[in-house]
Amino acid sequence: MELEQQVAIVTGAASGIGRSIALTFAAEGASVLIADIDEAGAQETVRLIEAKGGHAAATRCDVSAPKDVQVALEQAQARFGTADILVNDAGLTTGMPFLEFTEELFDRILAVNLRGPFLFSQAFARALIAHGKGGRIVNIVSTAAEAARINAVGYCTSKAGLAHLTRVMALELGPYGITVNAVGPGMTMTQRIQQNETVSTAYQRAFLKEVTLGRPGQPQDIAQAVLFLASRHSAYVTGQVLYVDGGYTAGKLSVQG
Repeated sequence: MELEQQVAIVTGAASGIGRSIALTFAAEGASVLIADIDEAGAQETVRLIEAKGGHAAATRCDVSAPKDVQVALEQAQARFGTADILVNDAGLTTGMPFLEFTEELFDRILAVNLRGPFLFSQAFARALIAHGKGGRIVNIVSTAAEAARINAVGYCTSKAGLAHLTRVMALELGPYGITVNAVGPGMTMTQRIQQNETVSTAYQRAFLKEVTLGRPGQPQDIAQAVLFLASRHSAYVTGQVLYVDGGYTAGKLSVQG
């Protein structure tokens, strides 16, 4: 049990990659607080964890709202004790051409994808330092942090910013025994992807042509990488972005000589 007696907070765990991370953590012995704006989905994740004998709780949380962040940390403390691990998975994306992208939409995406991890990580780190203990922060970025794509200015900008925020936090929090890393998923077959809610079928086909392993990622592929960065096995790893993308960011297969 890699995370026995550990307490983890996973944002955005009402579905998709976040849910897979929460289930994986619970299976490895962690008590998990699900922090998500989707209350019904968060409760379903708790149900799935408890059905397998794990320990979990849920709280409604808009990660861009400081009060919600503080409430989540307080609930984790009251239910399980001081959290040891924070996974910033909550994210927002939408497809729209740059020239049509509204100021309000840009601000909202950055509020969730970048401001949220900043607020949560800062409050989490302060709590760890106050209790004199180290911990783990893992941010979920994206291949979009490295490889820009059209119709995604808000998403790409926020994820690139989150990758660099990861490095800055690693430098400043290292002396307190807190490691900060990120996992960058490639195209991962969540329910939203399968239902073409975030990217089209044509995009999926084009993406896979650049994946040397020849298949899309599964949520569990991402969860296992996050588990490594949250575990004792990564004690000397910090400030890194681990891309879990089947080789997508290694180079473009379509332009090889």
